[in-house]
Amino acid sequence: MSDKSECEPLGWYCVRSKPRSENVASFHLEKLEGVTVFLPRARRIRKSRSSSHSSQPLFPGYVFARFDPKTNLRAVHYCQGVSYVVKRQQKPVKVDDGVIATLNRVTTDGILDVVDLPHRVGDEIQIVSGLLRGGEGKIVRLAPARERIKVLFEILGRETEVEISEEDIDFPSSHPLTATN
Repeated sequence: MSDKSECEPLGWYCVRSKPRSENVASFHLEKLEGVTVFLPRARRIRKSRSSSHSSQPLFPGYVFARFDPKTNLRAVHYCQGVSYVVKRQQKPVKVDDGVIATLNRVTTDGILDVVDLPHRVGDEIQIVSGLLRGGEGKIVRLAPARERIKVLFEILGRETEVEISEEDIDFPSSHPLTATN
């Protein structure tokens, strides 16, 4: 008797997209006959006057696609925006239907709302944009009315306070996949 997955190859598979090409891969995969695509996204909701509601892939670099590898593997693999189909021992790895069902259950139209938590004095932060990108520091003062914060950095072996925009730092978030203390 053969393995059930060989008898019924139709299923969900993980597709690796080219760098920052999840949307392109998803768009072109959807055009293929017999292929269904699921690109779960996380939308960060900021608690401020200039609320930001941009969404990013929940799993950067990956798209889920439901297809029959016997008939669609080549088309999926060579689709624009796709790097490869995730395989183990030269066979595409099926994603359990329960994983996709759970992702569908916790998202609304494939989007998971992630509320940014407020900063607090003493929080360790990382700069994600601007001149000090990649730097790490500690919040020493908040200026919520101006959406700016004062951060203590170690620059050339000396502690220095720098005032920066909240837009330039990574917010702590309530993302379910983020480990928080």
